[in-house]
Amino acid sequence: MTTFIIVCVAMLLAALLWMVLPLLRAPRDGSVASESTELASYRAERRFSGLAVALLLPVLAVVMYAGLSNWDWKAVQIESEQAQNMEQAVAGLEAKLKENPNNLDGWIMLGRSYTAMGRYPRAADAYQQAYDLSKGQNVEAIVGLGEALALTDEASLTGRAGKLFESALAIAPNHPKALWYGGVAALRSGDLRLGRDRLQLLLAQNPPDEIRNVLARQIQDLDEQIADAGTAATAPAQAQTPSSAPAAGTRAIQVSVSLSPQLRQQVTGALPLFILARDASAGGPPLAVQRHGSDSLPLNVTLSESDAMIPSRSIATVPKVVVVARLSRSGAPQQQSGDLYGEAEYEFGKSSGPLTIVIDRVVP
Repeated sequence: MTTFIIVCVAMLLAALLWMVLPLLRAPRDGSVASESTELASYRAERRFSGLAVALLLPVLAVVMYAGLSNWDWKAVQIESEQAQNMEQAVAGLEAKLKENPNNLDGWIMLGRSYTAMGRYPRAADAYQQAYDLSKGQNVEAIVGLGEALALTDEASLTGRAGKLFESALAIAPNHPKALWYGGVAALRSGDLRLGRDRLQLLLAQNPPDEIRNVLARQIQDLDEQIADAGTAATAPAQAQTPSSAPAAGTRAIQVSVSLSPQLRQQVTGALPLFILARDASAGGPPLAVQRHGSDSLPLNVTLSESDAMIPSRSIATVPKVVVVARLSRSGAPQQQSGDLYGEAEYEFGKSSGPLTIVIDRVVP
């Protein structure tokens, strides 16, 4: 914000100089040795005009910006103060844990704080401390560690994070967050029935309306897929021909990713590279995700239905996607300030050839 104000002031001063100096500069007249009364009056008028422009232009600019801009300065100030307070609280909690490293609740609170701040690797470290202290028996430590690992690397849902959610559900079968992540992990591994059952249990806990609607749609989609799979399994063998059987991964996008020369010098060391496709109209979780590294750029990849986070929600379910290539400085798949990215739209049936994305922008 400070940089924005400095730039605006500099541009305003430049505009003033460009407009006022010609008004203040006296015209040259080599044929007359002394100023006439008319020339003196003309100079006075020009100086008055220059002074008026110098005074009125900044006032007019401020008034117009205040009246026409929709920028919420108060909200920015409140957000900045909240972030500062959060940093201070986390620093105080870290200091207390140095004095008393066996404080189980303190490590869990620190993990929650880091998760809220988007610092998922640090959250995982804090929850790991709580997990070790409780010898893997504290549900909040188990779920928190699993969530932090999944947010750091979504692929861990089929690895350690997935196993942690299974452990949490064995202790607390109705834990909401464990049911959600456990359901997603089951769907990623292809177990539609288990994923559906866990989402159904979560829906039965009367979540907020917006979450209830998402869960209801997801469960309906899964019911249809399970029904279709059951029909296909009981159909006569002669009906299972290659032409009638559903083909997996029929939709795919060839993506060519490169890093602009201007931003290449900002990349020091290896950074995670996330390539993902989102619904161009509705947003929400990615429809397809791949993880690579900055050292592999330039890179050609293929995003397909098999890269879906949830089998029932893939690039096959929408007519158009926005494909984003992002270098994450935090290591997390979620967008953070300072990340480098590029994006492009792809419309199925109209776009053809590889989709070219140049990483040439910085997340503010």
